[in-house]
Amino acid sequence: MTKIHEIIDDIDIENEDLKIAESKVSKEEKNRILEMALNKANIRKEKIFNRKYILSLAAAMTLILSFAVVFAQGGLSNIYHKLFGENIKYVTEMGTIIDESYSSNGITFNVSNMLGDENSFYIIFEIIKENGESFNDSDYIEFDRFSLDFKSSGGYTWYQIEDDDKNDNKATFILSGNTKKKISGNKLTISATDITEYSIKEPTDKFDPYNFLIDNQDYIEQNLEKNLQKSTPDIKNNDNSSKEEINKIEEIYQLTPNYVLPWKYVNIPVEEGLNEIYIDNIGFAENKLCIRIALSNKEMHSLGEIYFTNKNSPEDILYNEFMLSEEKNGIKYYYYIFNIENMEELKNYNFIYDIVSKLSTTRGEWNVTFKADYKNTTKTIKVNKETKINDKRYTVKNIKISPIALNVELKNNFSDNYEDPVHNFSEAISVIMKDGTKIEPTSSGSGTNPLTSYIYLMFEKPINTGQIDKIIIGDIEIDF
Repeated sequence: MTKIHEIIDDIDIENEDLKIAESKVSKEEKNRILEMALNKANIRKEKIFNRKYILSLAAAMTLILSFAVVFAQGGLSNIYHKLFGENIKYVTEMGTIIDESYSSNGITFNVSNMLGDENSFYIIFEIIKENGESFNDSDYIEFDRFSLDFKSSGGYTWYQIEDDDKNDNKATFILSGNTKKKISGNKLTISATDITEYSIKEPTDKFDPYNFLIDNQDYIEQNLEKNLQKSTPDIKNNDNSSKEEINKIEEIYQLTPNYVLPWKYVNIPVEEGLNEIYIDNIGFAENKLCIRIALSNKEMHSLGEIYFTNKNSPEDILYNEFMLSEEKNGIKYYYYIFNIENMEELKNYNFIYDIVSKLSTTRGEWNVTFKADYKNTTKTIKVNKETKINDKRYTVKNIKISPIALNVELKNNFSDNYEDPVHNFSEAISVIMKDGTKIEPTSSGSGTNPLTSYIYLMFEKPINTGQIDKIIIGDIEIDF
C-alpha cells in the first residue's frame, strides 16, 4: 500500500515566516467554528465566545483549543498515541486541525488534522459513509489512484489504521512524508479515485500441508523441472549499479531455484466453497518446501499474508524466503519457497494464510485542498564540514532537526561524483541521545543531483531534541 516518489528536485528556497492576518467573522461563523472544534475534541460546549475578532488561520486552535488540549481530550490523541505512545508530549505544539472535506457518491473524504515540521509531516484523513452503512465487514480499503500534491519533490506513504469502533461509518488513514522544500504554511491537495473495500479473513478450515503430504506421499518427492525463469545476471555491463545493488542482484540469483515442482493442474482447495484460489502443487524441491498457488480471479479473491508458525513457539514466524510468479491461460500462479527441509521439520509448523475478498467499489473522484498551518519547530544548524560517506566525499551544508525528523543537505564532491555518480547513503546518519540510545528511523530517503544531495530520516517516535548528544554523518560527529 505504499506510494513512494523519489526526491529529484534541485531547487532550494529560504524559510519564510508565516503571516497570520486578523479578519472579522459573524457570530454564526464563530459558533460554527467552536462547535466543530469541540466536536473534534469530543467534549460538550458550555458557553459561546463573543469576541469580535479571531485569527482566520487557526481559529479552532488559537481561540478555542490548542492542539495540546485536543491531544489531552481524546479523539486525536487516540490516533497519535497509536503512533507515538507517550512520546506525543514532544509534538503537542506541532499540529493543527484541518477538517476540510469533499463528498461524492455517498462518501465524504475528510482531511482531519496534520502534524509536521519544516519538511516532514503526518496527515490523518478519513473516509466517511453518508448513507448509514458501516465499515463493519471491511478490513482494508484501496484507492485506484491516490496522490498528494505538495508542489515540490519528495516522498510519502499512506496506510489504513485500525479503527476504535469497527461498526461505525468511518475508516481512518495516516499519510506521512517528507519534502525537499519547506512545506509548513503551504497549500496541499489530496486526490483519490475509486474506493474499493476488501475483507481479510483467515479460513476456519485451513489447508494443512503436513497432513496432506502424509495422505499423499507421492507429492513429497517429485520429478523436478528446470526453472526457466532463472538466468545469469549481467552484472559486468551494469556500471550504474552500486555495490549494494549488485550484492542484492547476486543474492536474488542465489535464492532463485534451479529446479521447481512440475505442473499438476489439480485443484487442492484452500477454503471450502472457494474455487478461485487453489493449490496446484506442493512438495519438496532442492531441500525446501514449495507450494504453487493459483488465483483464477485475482480481482475478486487473492491471498493476504502467508507464513508458518512454530507450534511450540507461535512468535517464531517463518515467511517464504523467495517467491516466483507467472501467468498461464489467464490464471496467476505464485510459487512460494519456505526454508523447511523435510517432513520431520514440517510437522512442527502450522500453516497460516488469509483470504482477501473484494466487497465493493465506489466510483468517483475526491479532491481536498488544505493548508499546512502548523507551528514549525524545526531547528536549522549550519555545519559546512567535510565528511566521507561510503568512500565518497561530501560537504555537510546544514542539518534540520525536529522531534519527528532529521534532514541533511550535502554538497557533492565534483571529482568523486564524476568518477562514480551513484550515491549510497545507507546507514550514513545516526542520532545519538545523551543516554546513549540510538534513534531508529521509521522511514528514510535521499535525493541527488550533480551538485547536491539530500538525506532525510523520520523517527520511529518523536524525540526530545534537547536530549540529543550528537549527530553522526559519515565520519564526522556534530555535537548538539
